[in-house]
Amino acid sequence: MEVKAVQSGDGGLALTRAKWSATGTGPDGKPVTLSGNSTEVVRRQPDGTWLFVIDNPRGAD
Repeated sequence: MEVKAVQSGDGGLALTRAKWSATGTGPDGKPVTLSGNSTEVVRRQPDGTWLFVIDNPRGAD
C-alpha cells in the first residue's frame, strides 16, 4: 500500500490517500484481486490518537 498524507497547519486534521490492493479466493475457488484508491480524513484527539472523520475506500477512483 502506498500512502500520502497532508496535515493541516495546526496539526489537528489530516487527509490521507492510499493505493491499496487485496487478494483472496472467490466463491468459485479462483483467485480474486481488488484494488483502488482511498481517501480518509482524520482528526487528532486530545490523547494524541487519530479518529476517522471520513473513511472512503473508493474515494479517489
